[in-house]
Amino acid sequence: MYGIEERTYTPDNFFRGFFPAVPEHGTVKDGATVRKYAPVAETADGIEEVTAETLDKLVGIAADAPDSEGNVVYYMTGDFNAAAVVMPDGVTLDALKPACRKLSIFLK
Repeated sequence: MYGIEERTYTPDNFFRGFFPAVPEHGTVKDGATVRKYAPVAETADGIEEVTAETLDKLVGIAADAPDSEGNVVYYMTGDFNAAAVVMPDGVTLDALKPACRKLSIFLK
């Protein structure tokens, strides 16, 4: 007769407080991978995930993966759950927090 559909929803709890999250967008560097909720840097070639060497060029945290045209939206400010941030290889949370604080991005 009729079947009951079951679904599950698992929230990611990315937003953590009331500080406003201000979005911006940019074009991803050719060949670069940007994952959802990863900190991103802006270089002369475009947006890419932060590395230990580009931490001083941090511009925000990716709101989502890039679209089909290579554009990505990232948050320039906000209050976020540190456990939900996708950490790039070679970057520690202890190194990321002070760089984020300069941009009014707070990781708790």
